[in-house]
Amino acid sequence: MSRFSQRFSGHVAVITGASAGIGRATARLLGENGVRLVLNARRLDRLAEVAEPLGATAVDGDITDPAVRARVVEACRGRCDILVNNAGYGEPGPVEVVSEEDARRQFEVNLFAPAFLAQAVLPLMRKQRSGHIIQVSSVAGRLGYPLFGWYCATKHALEGLSDALRIEVSPWDIHVVLIEPGPVRTEFFEVTKAKVSPQMTQKASPYVRYFDAVDDIERDFMKQATTPEKIAQVIVKACAARRPRSRYAVTAMAKATVAVSKFLPRRLLDWVCRRQFRIPRAAEVD
Repeated sequence: MSRFSQRFSGHVAVITGASAGIGRATARLLGENGVRLVLNARRLDRLAEVAEPLGATAVDGDITDPAVRARVVEACRGRCDILVNNAGYGEPGPVEVVSEEDARRQFEVNLFAPAFLAQAVLPLMRKQRSGHIIQVSSVAGRLGYPLFGWYCATKHALEGLSDALRIEVSPWDIHVVLIEPGPVRTEFFEVTKAKVSPQMTQKASPYVRYFDAVDDIERDFMKQATTPEKIAQVIVKACAARRPRSRYAVTAMAKATVAVSKFLPRRLLDWVCRRQFRIPRAAEVD
């Protein structure tokens, strides 16, 4: 018997972004503890590889689509104890050059989809008078990082929404928890680099020097990265807790960032970010 099997007896969990990384690791760990799983991701072939060994229900499709969310809720068959809103991505680029379409898409995936999926399962949780809504945020939900301004904005918004929701649903013993990882060994950086704004890489771009440092920044971050399994362990621990914390910072980098953001002056934090992201000095740009 796994550690939390008795605690999770009869429970149903929905996990988005379940075909890889944190979502896949969380699905496997909850499945080992006897949870009935409803898993979502866009690509059915990759999702099936995760779902079939676990006996999970696979609901493929873009979670920003209301019809897909309706299929997810239908697959719950009248019960939902855990919602893990994990699907998300980052599109890098200075705030000035990311297109309106791309910025809105990040908000659709990272904010509106988890918010509306929470809306959809909350009637089930209220009827049960229990539930855990796990929002996979980021340390970027605490601070704004250059080159990831729009991504940071989505995570800041998700955290504000979750804080309000947590208070609103507390009378029904429903818990809303934010998971704030630092770097994780997933496909995140591969996806983000593939989505770099073309305007950022053009020689005439005022931000071309920023792009030159991207590979070095990635290497520095990945030296401090943890595994998806470590994040999944924290998620499952939060799901099992009768009184979970509102936020779980995961990885040493995330914990350090949260700590220094409370005590360092904003001017000093900005200086640290400029150094970390190789932001050029005034004399080095046109």
